[in-house]
Amino acid sequence: MLIAYRPELENPPREGGFGIITEGGMIQLTPGLNQDVPDNQWKQACENRVVKRLMSIGAIEEVREQVTVEKIPQDVETLTNVPLLEALRITELIHDETQLADWKKVEGRIRIRNAISKRLDLLKRGAA
Repeated sequence: MLIAYRPELENPPREGGFGIITEGGMIQLTPGLNQDVPDNQWKQACENRVVKRLMSIGAIEEVREQVTVEKIPQDVETLTNVPLLEALRITELIHDETQLADWKKVEGRIRIRNAISKRLDLLKRGAA
């Protein structure tokens, strides 16, 4: 299972990870996309009231579809027209530092600007 965790959407916004204890063990979610979360453990975690709340505000999301390059806007201006959650999802998938920097120049939403800054930092450190 692929799980996206966006702590910046919590109130108050956070930066760290999130842990969920299930019968099968602990699931540790880090900011961004989390791969290899066991399906049976995730089903148990979805029953947790905190997880339900985070899912309702979009801070935790099950990612079922693969976003393809054709769906990611190539035009600098188009990111400003994309809804918040979709724009956050797109910034997590982009590996082009120039495109991210161009988007950051025209993006007015602070959460998107912060997500782009974090993504650029990860790319520069080679952690993305």
